[in-house]
Amino acid sequence: MEQDGANTVYCDNQMPLAQGRELLELVSALRESKAHPSLDRVFEHIQDELSTSIDIVENPPTWGPWCQ
Repeated sequence: MEQDGANTVYCDNQMPLAQGRELLELVSALRESKAHPSLDRVFEHIQDELSTSIDIVENPPTWGPWCQ
């Protein structure tokens, strides 16, 4: 994704696991609908980040500084 510092919007949200799953379903449905083709890459990145985050919560790593 090309980013121009002056024209780049960032969004960082925290939510409970259930809401994360629901948001993932919503974004997946929006992406699959192809109703917003200019947002396809954004939807893809959101799906990747949510999927990774959900996986970490459901299957916490057994390594790293948070496992002390």
